[in-house]
Amino acid sequence: MSYEPTRKNQIAREEFPLNDPPEFHYKLLEYGERPYWSPDGKRIAFIESNYGDVCEIDMETREVRNLTRNLGEHHSFLRVLFLPNGDYILIGPKEFKDRYTSRRVESELWIMDREAKYPPKPLGRCIFEGCGVSRIGNRITYSMNGNHDSSIGSPEDFEVHVTEIEYGEDGPRLGKDQVIYRAHGYDPEPQDFRNGDKEVIMAEYYNPADGNKKDYYCTVKGVDVETGEVRLYITEPHIHNECEGIFPAEDYICLESSCDGGPEAPTIDLWKLKLDGSMERTRMTRMLWKRPWRATNSNVSPDGKWLAFMLNVYGSEPGYGMGLGLMDLEAWERSPYAKETETVQSRAGRRTDVERGGYING
Repeated sequence: MSYEPTRKNQIAREEFPLNDPPEFHYKLLEYGERPYWSPDGKRIAFIESNYGDVCEIDMETREVRNLTRNLGEHHSFLRVLFLPNGDYILIGPKEFKDRYTSRRVESELWIMDREAKYPPKPLGRCIFEGCGVSRIGNRITYSMNGNHDSSIGSPEDFEVHVTEIEYGEDGPRLGKDQVIYRAHGYDPEPQDFRNGDKEVIMAEYYNPADGNKKDYYCTVKGVDVETGEVRLYITEPHIHNECEGIFPAEDYICLESSCDGGPEAPTIDLWKLKLDGSMERTRMTRMLWKRPWRATNSNVSPDGKWLAFMLNVYGSEPGYGMGLGLMDLEAWERSPYAKETETVQSRAGRRTDVERGGYING
């Protein structure tokens, strides 16, 4: 069975927002999903299309290379990341069956050599959504629930793992494993390591079983790998605040936020969230003024100069991509916009005015 996108995922192609981009924004590709920078900052890996092949673009020549088209039988990937040694971590099911099973139950971890010479190798572990990758060691963090291992409990019972990738005579495999966090009724998704890999930054979703979006929200938390101590970085009633790519200095992280629309009208822009508990954020992308388009799934270049992000439209299913963009972070940082910070408390009770076509003042 092949994946067929819904009509909601196909609209507005003729009005791709980066054909006439806002200040500091640039078009990278009019297709693609979930961009991720290589450790040397010279390439961006991405998924060609939902449940499809893995590609990468050379940032100097802008040449696109399909990495998995001619490698093996499996071409149903949802995410790609880099280990610090240059090998690729891939996430996806062996084959697409249906949207729930293939994403929530059978999506698994794969590894592929840095030259993409050999077919991706399954690592033998199904996981929930995405994973975080260390920048200083070959280790990853991810979550699992009862769908993936019945010993954990029900699909509402979660464990967050930190696992080493070990290399031996038979190639790479999952090695030393540590459970650092457990949850019930909340869905944790680790995104990044921090502080010498002593802390894992994660999103945690509250998805009511009855599907009532009025009660939905997402927070950003940090978990101490050694002690399990949890720190809350942002929470906002009924708002999707999801971490999406840490900055090189690790004092800020990208934030995918619906704070302009709420759960029933999830307009999404990308913000810069300060990781000190102040809940201070600053808007970076300006897709809010390009409705129905949204900026999501971002990743910061290793030198901190560029933000790569994905675009889709209001009504797209989560993770579905309709193109890739870049934002010049150095130019943005020099602008007045980078000083227009706000906190959850300062925003409370303030009406959003999108008609004036500028940034929202703090």
